[in-house]
Amino acid sequence: MNPHARCVREWPANAVAIFLSGLLLTIGARSHAQATDQGPTAGWGACAGDNGGVTLSPGFCATIFADKLGHARHLAVAPNGVVYVNTWSGRYYHNDTPPPGGFLIALQDSKGDGRADKIVRFGPTKADGNAGGTGVKLYNGYLYAETNDRIVRYKLPTDRIDPTGASETVVSGLPLTGDHPMHPIAIDPEGNLYVDLGSATNSCQSQNRMPNVPGNNPCTELETRAGTWRYDANRLDQHFSPAERFVTGLRNGEGLV
Repeated sequence: MNPHARCVREWPANAVAIFLSGLLLTIGARSHAQATDQGPTAGWGACAGDNGGVTLSPGFCATIFADKLGHARHLAVAPNGVVYVNTWSGRYYHNDTPPPGGFLIALQDSKGDGRADKIVRFGPTKADGNAGGTGVKLYNGYLYAETNDRIVRYKLPTDRIDPTGASETVVSGLPLTGDHPMHPIAIDPEGNLYVDLGSATNSCQSQNRMPNVPGNNPCTELETRAGTWRYDANRLDQHFSPAERFVTGLRNGEGLV
């Protein structure tokens, strides 16, 4: 990931959001009528220009929604258009200095010009011994986010964009060692919370990432890593254990949806 992360603008129904070298963009396909009858830039206003510094296929455009947020990992968009981003730091990024404030960010385009004019950081900071996280989801009036070894949730505010109440711990004790200390998450309509735990090694080797060192057989690492764990998103103070393993044998399921 590029240290100069950028974030998405609020997207239309026919848009696709992507990560590209730490750059979060929205790429929207122009309609056939716009492309052929009204010219290549008609109806796109802010999209006209350099496409946020990336080269796109004909018929697509992109704009920068927010810049210099830190190492943006995953995001979620609330029904009111507020974008919530989880950022990460720590040893994975060579212990560089993150932007001041919390690792979670709330962003809003209140002017409708395609750029976030309200940007508020919240949650734990580096001074709190935190390194941020990857996973972030919205469910049942709460914002769920990974932070260090746990999944927490914040009650969504009604009169501002950032939560002001303290977080509640949903799951704690998630492994942080090895190659993949991140914990992407997904929540289904029934309230099942799925948490990815990537492998601690590259391929269950006794000497990690060394040539001619075969993987251990059996791979005991699979008992607590390299899989997806399932919890109850509506229940607090759950604790990690092998018993909640839902899927095994996934080296690093980064893109849970």
